[in-house]
Amino acid sequence: MSDRERGQDTEPPPTGDAPWWAGLRLTGGVVLALSGIGLLLWLILRGGAADNDWSGYYGAGKVLATGCVIVGTTLLARRRG
Repeated sequence: MSDRERGQDTEPPPTGDAPWWAGLRLTGGVVLALSGIGLLLWLILRGGAADNDWSGYYGAGKVLATGCVIVGTTLLARRRG
């Protein structure tokens, strides 16, 4: 009986050349997206003194965007499979 018939994951593990998010699945993507939302809300609600410092918003937006991309591609892959 092959691995495919037993329902085991036959996908090879990510290589050393893969990006850091290659091993994350749906749960990791959801955690990243929620973290990004939480960071953005915290930055908005705390009302920082430096109005011209957008680097915090940029970083939180990147975390949110990465989480959304991971969730979207995972769900599309599941739908195709």
